[in-house]
Amino acid sequence: MAACGDRGDMTTASQSAPAERSDDADRNIALLCYGLLFFAIFFAGAPALIAVAIAYARRCSVEPMVASHHRFQIFIFWIGFALTLLAALCGLIAALSIMIDLFGAMVHAGWENWRIVQAADLHIGQTFFTLIAAAVVLGAFTGLWLWIAAAYGFVRLASGRPIRQTAR
Repeated sequence: MAACGDRGDMTTASQSAPAERSDDADRNIALLCYGLLFFAIFFAGAPALIAVAIAYARRCSVEPMVASHHRFQIFIFWIGFALTLLAALCGLIAALSIMIDLFGAMVHAGWENWRIVQAADLHIGQTFFTLIAAAVVLGAFTGLWLWIAAAYGFVRLASGRPIRQTAR
């Protein structure tokens, strides 16, 4: 995969000439991406996918200040994605533990009486509640991350300041 400035051997005269783009249009697109990240929590993350696709596509063809914001938007997306994945994993494990417990209760009651399994036969343990709590907390933290990080980046970009990230 080629880096941002590396065009390989396929550079033509039209590709090497700088594109005539308005800095305001690039800035507005980056602001739009922050808005998409901010509202992603309300639409199951679909706007975040659009924002990160735009950020990946535009990060190499804009001025350095706006490019720093596109890199930050990519960072916001991947942190949010990892947190969402962890929350979903906790929820999935909790749901599987209930299904396994229900299956065990049905086996214990006998297959012919599987419709009479009562809630008292289920042994919902502390692990289930811990996993559900972890899923809820991680989900809430993901939402806060998207809101706060996108708002921070939006304010920095609106005031004309770059995002300085130490880790790459």
